[in-house]
Amino acid sequence: MPSFGFMQSSGAVQSFLLENQLIDYSARDVGWITGVYSFLTMLLGIQAGPLIDVYGPKFLGPLATGLLVLMFFVLAECAKIWQFILCLGVLGGIGNAIATTVGIAVIGKLFNRRKGLALGIALSGSSTGGMIFPLVLRQIFPLWGWAWSMRAVGFLTVLILSSGIACLLPFERLHAMIASDRVSTQRSRKRAVMGFSAFHSLPFSLICGAIALLEFVIFGATAILPTLVALSGLPIEHGFNMLAILNGVSSLGRILPGLVGDRLGHYNILLVMIVFTIICTAATLTAFGSTRIEALYAFSALWGFGTGSFLSLAPACVAKTCELKDYGRYYGTMNFVISFSLLLTVPIGGQMLQSLGPTALSGLYLAVVFAGGLLVYAGRSVVVGSWTNFRERM
Repeated sequence: MPSFGFMQSSGAVQSFLLENQLIDYSARDVGWITGVYSFLTMLLGIQAGPLIDVYGPKFLGPLATGLLVLMFFVLAECAKIWQFILCLGVLGGIGNAIATTVGIAVIGKLFNRRKGLALGIALSGSSTGGMIFPLVLRQIFPLWGWAWSMRAVGFLTVLILSSGIACLLPFERLHAMIASDRVSTQRSRKRAVMGFSAFHSLPFSLICGAIALLEFVIFGATAILPTLVALSGLPIEHGFNMLAILNGVSSLGRILPGLVGDRLGHYNILLVMIVFTIICTAATLTAFGSTRIEALYAFSALWGFGTGSFLSLAPACVAKTCELKDYGRYYGTMNFVISFSLLLTVPIGGQMLQSLGPTALSGLYLAVVFAGGLLVYAGRSVVVGSWTNFRERM
């Protein structure tokens, strides 16, 4: 919740800063704070992943907790834009990169038969945080002010992340798995260094490219939705309501398709959900644009369910392209590629929305999702060894 969940709630922080400490700056300038935060969260996964493969969560989990808690308490004292960039953007990005990679990589190592369900349940925490943090901050900002609101989130982060780390430590199987991989100190140090060797795997390269495209539209639509509502002339409250609906339904989208994917194949269900998302987007946002508020609400719910499945099924698909001992490195490398999608999606989406309107933007998102689906199909075909074998539960 405090990692991906707060990252999905950063818009609430950005809007408060624009009206208070950073009122003299433009939205574009303030956007660099959360932009650097999201970018580093994903970019640094390429180093965090190999470290988890070698050292596990025993030391990296507390390190991530310490960095994130420190970030919130220092953030309470910030007043200038460069301070916010260094604190939330850089310090928060480093801590978040470790925290997000630890959570997903450990689940990928521990679970086999129920990997999709386990990942879905874990990632539902990010959508839950995406609902809770904005609502909490909207209530406590007027009552407590900036400083104590950030400290309150810091205390909440200590509680949540400490509980999460405590759940990981008893797993002796995980510690034994990591220890068995340490054949020698020299080899361990080599494996703990970042690199791009994961791209030697063609199936991984294909699924990595696919997820980068899918994440481009996931985070782009989430960030653009309130702006779309505002440009449509609707009250801003509708934008917050739609985000809450999107994140709430996304929780179901992360759990249910993951559960079905454990039985029928994660690649197979990911392809089904991509088709589902394309059809629903075409029937709502593309067909009606922003002319019907009912269509926007329907789009929010259907989009949340469809794209929520992308986030839980993607790590499970990555696990099919590598050995368990290398899962952290592969997952971190995928996040490294995704970081560039996150850096580009909001500027591109915002420019298209203002210049060409919501219909053109939905057309772009449909094209990107379709391209991602083609890469998923290609990756599945390489893993299966056939382009026409649809009976394999892959």
